[in-house]
Amino acid sequence: MPTLTHRRDLVVRGILYMLAMAIPTSVSLICNEPEVLVLGALGALFALFIAPRYKPLPRTLCIGAGGLLVCMAGAVGVFTQGNNNLALIPLVMFSWLAALPRPDQAYLSLVFKNMGTAALLTHFGMTSSISAVAIYMAGLALGATLSVLGIRFGSGQGSGASPFEEFKAFKHGAVNNPLFGMAVPTTVLLCTLAAGGLHFSHPAWVGLTVLFVMHSDGATELRRIRDRALGTVGGVIAVAPLVFYISQPLPLAAFVICAALFIPYAQGGHYMLFSFIITLIVLLLIDMATLRMGGDISLLRWRLLDTILACGGVLISNLILRFITSRLNSNKKLEDAV
Repeated sequence: MPTLTHRRDLVVRGILYMLAMAIPTSVSLICNEPEVLVLGALGALFALFIAPRYKPLPRTLCIGAGGLLVCMAGAVGVFTQGNNNLALIPLVMFSWLAALPRPDQAYLSLVFKNMGTAALLTHFGMTSSISAVAIYMAGLALGATLSVLGIRFGSGQGSGASPFEEFKAFKHGAVNNPLFGMAVPTTVLLCTLAAGGLHFSHPAWVGLTVLFVMHSDGATELRRIRDRALGTVGGVIAVAPLVFYISQPLPLAAFVICAALFIPYAQGGHYMLFSFIITLIVLLLIDMATLRMGGDISLLRWRLLDTILACGGVLISNLILRFITSRLNSNKKLEDAV
């Protein structure tokens, strides 16, 4: 049973996520700047996701460092635009880095994954301007501010490893096994190439889905793959009627803000719900940002196809991993017996 302190922490963090969505949305509507809506909100979300639950100064420094690394990775994506073969190099590199942190190294894992995300999205031309960087960093600053303010209202400081301790352990070899480290970039690469060969609208979405589904060595548990896939598909289905029948930003913003309240609860191991909420929020933000152009209804169809291809690739990759691991374990037992 959750304690009163734990419940208070969930409520406070839920309100912080709601504010992280509400403030950029309000600024965007007042200034009529769609970029603020998407990039500002995503920057604030990222800051709250990676915020280590420690004292204000190290918390702020770690959020800022993570944001700068993501922006630097985005710059790499700008230089590869127009050359898909060249883009494969940072894609594989960031995917490999994202596969190395262990499940308990949450800060490093999220930073590396978002670096891969930034490189892919800018490569495919989704965002690549200086103003986009400024808006994203402003959202990051908002998220950092909210995170620090949350301490005062009961968002506990936690007791896990700090990002500094994570990095020290990472530097000294505390990483996932090498087999998994190679499987993730290989799966990302093959699925992205397949999406490009099948003429998907944005092959980056497929690579990103693979990267976040194969989020740790524990992804060999097929249950997590199932939960992530069903949550994402459920999010797309839930968003469809909203996008088709609502053409005003305020009702859509209300759905985004309300959904954000449940992010902290979903982060506590409810993988299907977490995938559902994040899919719903991201798709609604993109649709709201493109309302003046008629919305982005086609994104829903592509997101379903992206999810099917990516999760299928992850499933095959994990089955192969399980087979190889079982064979290696069997051979080791035979060697020990001899």
